[in-house]
Amino acid sequence: MWPFPSRYPQALCYDVVLFKDEKTEAQASHNRWGGIVGSSLAYFLSKSHVPRSITLIDRSFTSLLGSTGIAPGFVGQFNESEVLTKLAIDSVLEYVKIPGGFQNVGGLEIAFKDEGIERLKARCKDAEKLGLPAAMLSIEEAHKLAPDLVNQSATGSALFFSSDGTANAVKITTWYQDEARKNGVSFVEADVQKLLISQGRITGVSVQEKNIAKHLNANKVILTTGIWAQGLASDLDFPVPIIPVGHPYMHGQTRDPLPHKLPFVRWPEHHVYARDHGTNFGIGSYDHEPISQKPAESATGEWLEWFNEPLKFATGLLPAATAEELEDGRHFNGVFSMTPDNMPLAGKVISLDGLFMGVAVWVTHAAGTAKFLVDVMDGKEVDNKTSRALDPERFRGQEFAELEERSLLGYNSIYKTVKSD
Repeated sequence: MWPFPSRYPQALCYDVVLFKDEKTEAQASHNRWGGIVGSSLAYFLSKSHVPRSITLIDRSFTSLLGSTGIAPGFVGQFNESEVLTKLAIDSVLEYVKIPGGFQNVGGLEIAFKDEGIERLKARCKDAEKLGLPAAMLSIEEAHKLAPDLVNQSATGSALFFSSDGTANAVKITTWYQDEARKNGVSFVEADVQKLLISQGRITGVSVQEKNIAKHLNANKVILTTGIWAQGLASDLDFPVPIIPVGHPYMHGQTRDPLPHKLPFVRWPEHHVYARDHGTNFGIGSYDHEPISQKPAESATGEWLEWFNEPLKFATGLLPAATAEELEDGRHFNGVFSMTPDNMPLAGKVISLDGLFMGVAVWVTHAAGTAKFLVDVMDGKEVDNKTSRALDPERFRGQEFAELEERSLLGYNSIYKTVKSD
């Protein structure tokens, strides 16, 4: 057993998918709180040519209490990691098929200093190489695209990704669940307690369903967990460094919808981002000391008073009228998962037959990651670069404390990852 820190509870909230490849055998699939990764995976598995009996297990299908339910919905496809960029592109191709799932409003990045502007130019060139439309703009041009979010008086440059947009994670998740049901996927509300392992392979999970302990048998299990990954991973002999962190986000005063659609905006020099939610503005900031969080009953953590300062600075980047709408806004601490390299853990666990992972996956990459996992489980040939970058066991042999420290250090450069080899 890997010596994980004791602050990670053994059985709280998980996303897991379990199934058997034979239709004649009972099968279980578990997904904690109906997250977008597990739900999309259940859908794509149900469409696969391989016959399977699939069950999605979740503590509650009526409430999205995990990170999916509070995700701001920004979908910026370009990333320094080519692997993540391709997963994001694949995800958007799926989200646009879902009614109300994705709005192609575009995404802006604003920089004021020479170094920041040069980075935007480099990102623009790299994005174009990967086939993403990208263009450098003046601040005036950016203001015309997003007059309520970009301050016209600023001096600097902007980068515009016209194919980016905002995802409605709740609608997407609900759609995937509804379609999965139509395709024969079963749904069970229960708490998963632990993985069942016998003779070096997975045999299912133990669950608590309506205060009754049960064993659900399966020859394959897929963990699609968010911030609660450490509990189920504690019996594995390699580290799974999924570190829950706190993050301040704020919704402004409710108003009538604007007559025009706005792209979302990022200020990478200041680790700030903002968007129009339709009936209010929203703003978030990574410009503060990283703080690890103990997983609780939902992905909304206790509000920390010192979160007020970075949000106050963030609103100062906005036009005065918009900043005023965000005064006394509805703020919350949204807890999400960090890893040492800002990459998900997704793929087959070689050391434990029958176990797969799709953990620490953002909404931006959820559908693409689910499709990748289905290809892996169907035995199809997959991209070696993607497999290596997402390998669930890539941190084997490393100290958990060091992995946690690296994860927290990466928080302040959340959009920057290690380039894929």
